[in-house]
Amino acid sequence: MKCNTLALFGGSPVLAKPFPVWTWPPCYEEMGKAVANYVSGNQPLSIQGRDGVIADCEDLFNQHFHRKHSVLCSSGTMALYSAYFALNVKPGDEIICTTITYHATATAALHLGALVRLVDVEPETGNIDIDRVADAINHRTVAVASNAMWGHPVDQFRLRHLCDRHRIAWIEDFSHAHFSSTKTPKSNNTLDDSIFETDITTPVGSLGDISCCSLQGNKFVTGGEAGILLTNSDEFHDRAVLLGHNLLRSQTCVIDPNYAPISRTGYGLKLRCHPLAAVMIREQLNNHVNQWISERTDSLTRLSDALRELPEIRPPVIREYVSSMGAWYGYKPWIDWSALNVTRERVVMALRAENLDVDIPGSPALHRMSIFDPDTFPILQFEKYDNRGNEFPNADSYSKGTLSLPTFTGLRDEVRLQSMIEGFQKVWSNLELLG
Repeated sequence: MKCNTLALFGGSPVLAKPFPVWTWPPCYEEMGKAVANYVSGNQPLSIQGRDGVIADCEDLFNQHFHRKHSVLCSSGTMALYSAYFALNVKPGDEIICTTITYHATATAALHLGALVRLVDVEPETGNIDIDRVADAINHRTVAVASNAMWGHPVDQFRLRHLCDRHRIAWIEDFSHAHFSSTKTPKSNNTLDDSIFETDITTPVGSLGDISCCSLQGNKFVTGGEAGILLTNSDEFHDRAVLLGHNLLRSQTCVIDPNYAPISRTGYGLKLRCHPLAAVMIREQLNNHVNQWISERTDSLTRLSDALRELPEIRPPVIREYVSSMGAWYGYKPWIDWSALNVTRERVVMALRAENLDVDIPGSPALHRMSIFDPDTFPILQFEKYDNRGNEFPNADSYSKGTLSLPTFTGLRDEVRLQSMIEGFQKVWSNLELLG
């Protein structure tokens, strides 16, 4: 019989010793072979046009997201910068952005002089609150920027309808939501999405005027450092290409003849994706993502089912309109700490003593970041929107309640998954000792 005394108080931990820190993507032979074969095959290490492995990757993205254009970039941040540039965002234009997201969703706009107006989030998903977006729209608003937090889609059709009604753009950051999707409403009235088409889904990333995602680091699909911009607009495509893809690509791919005088130089920057990153991305897209999605969905569904049995834990909420959580970029259960009468820090200490990989999320909401403070860290002479007088109760509650767990995926993580479940059960059975 296993000892139920918490390791924090001298008992045996659930795991005799901790695993190495959980990482993504998995280390597998095919990835190394793909890169080695590309290099040994004397394939180009710099691609100036839209050809070779760059074109292969972009075609795959266009096919999945039903897009006319895609542009691989050096990072997701540079894809977002390209998106704001493509929209011709100017100093004084307002961007409405969710306050819970990675900072680059909004900081890229600061470098063009945009006023970033932050709005609160849904209390359960952490996604942008569309009602708050509607309240914030005014004559200076040019775009809304959202993220699909931890893989959970925003209500795509409702946000699309809102932006269309006010004739503003939607920058859709889906860095957390590779291959997430929503059900497609039957009704043309997109405010009523309670009745859905059978077996018809809409990928996250397919409805924004411009959609961007990071393909960096431990993202579900990764090139180490890379990003992608997607759009159906010829104008937005041309401006994104001219910003950072000069020489052959700008000369051969830009559609509008009015840009002919700068067809060689573009706007002078280089934001291209490295071909070796594209090789990694192509290999994953062609051979692994479907299996990974299936495995991750199974693992995290079982984790949610187990945590749901414990008091005051709310596993990640999945709205009725969601058809797939895709990458599940982060697994963030929410706990009512006041109802448990114990602090988050104390519980994390107990779980980590059991040698479990549990942490407190590290990224604060944007309204708490100094970069958005209008009186500090200026960018050129641009004014910043002053969000300090606004309240963000849902964002603050959401941020204070969550824990951060690995996104377990398949057999490689099965022991970790079962240990995590056992560890939570053990700690929850001893909560009175932690208060």
